[in-house]
Amino acid sequence: MAVAVRTWQAVDTGFYADSVEWCPHIGYHDVLLCGTYQLDEDHKDKEEDRAKPQTRRGNVQVYRVQEDQRSVSLTGEDQRSLSLTGEDQRSLSLMKTAVEEMPGVLDIKWNPDLVNGSPAFGLVNSVGMAELYVLNNSAEVKVTKLLGVNLGENILGLSLDWSNRINKSTTPQLTTSSSDGCVQVHQLTQGELTPVCSWKAHDYEAWITAFDNWNTNVVYSGGDDCRLKGWDLRQNSTSPVFCSKRHEMGVCSIQSCPIREYLLCTGSYDEHLLVWDGRQMKQPLADLRVGGGVWRVKWHPRHARLILTATMYNGYHVIDAEHSTDGKMAVIHHYDEDVSLGYGADWCYSDSYDNLIATCSFYNHALQLWQFTKMSHDVG
Repeated sequence: MAVAVRTWQAVDTGFYADSVEWCPHIGYHDVLLCGTYQLDEDHKDKEEDRAKPQTRRGNVQVYRVQEDQRSVSLTGEDQRSLSLTGEDQRSLSLMKTAVEEMPGVLDIKWNPDLVNGSPAFGLVNSVGMAELYVLNNSAEVKVTKLLGVNLGENILGLSLDWSNRINKSTTPQLTTSSSDGCVQVHQLTQGELTPVCSWKAHDYEAWITAFDNWNTNVVYSGGDDCRLKGWDLRQNSTSPVFCSKRHEMGVCSIQSCPIREYLLCTGSYDEHLLVWDGRQMKQPLADLRVGGGVWRVKWHPRHARLILTATMYNGYHVIDAEHSTDGKMAVIHHYDEDVSLGYGADWCYSDSYDNLIATCSFYNHALQLWQFTKMSHDVG
């Protein structure tokens, strides 16, 4: 398949960028969050400071997509340059509307349901907090902190996920993971995150946790101990319902498919993207090596035929997963423009911007806005 790719913009985020998330709510599909994280090294040469805990600063940056009409060019993988005409002459860019300073941000996830009528998102940070923020309704789109909960002492919050992507709820559960190998579950109720349970899930860092979107009694976790595990919240959390050693290095990304029940994709430092049937976790359905640690995986929000990966030292990949249940996956596009440790990637939900993607690169603190167009054979 030939595809054409447009890089609309690259934004300097100042601090190192590690997380991007498009808003899923109607009326806000053009809103993008970028989380940043940077070690404070201002006083690293002072002996008295070297014994102190490291300080990590960061922020959440809020952007909106702007659209202009002008002539642009488009370059395909077959190296042909095409001129865009008509409606395709529009140009897209990101306008920053707010910056919320805080400790270093490790992960961000939008709440799939509104909170008090407004879009809200959760995050975990470098001082072990899980926090909830809400967007205001002004044209500028700013954020306000609603609440926070401490996950533990002297730890980093590493990931989070909401339980209400399929089954909508005003009192969803939030699962989080942390650098001490623990997974925590809280419930959002009456303006508070109330603890439900917490347990030691991995021997080392618990890089990732995620709900099964279709059965939210099940929580998945992946750790630096090279283990992918499943947990049933109705049972004693000291013992997982499965423990897979299929990945050969640390498991750092998991997402349950929001479109097709039972499908699950995982990624690891071992450079492999795996797709699983959640009913049978002994062997994956499909396995694709993408040439870099798979730090983030994102199913396309409108169908189960595409997967987006942030692939650390090998850029970002758009994967054809239409036949993954038959053991087949293939790379549609490998995006590697100006990437220095790709950590964040997400699909825009808007029908107006088909296959619009935001990615972020850590060491060169870059936020990229790009889009791909299929030139033959409709995949999605």
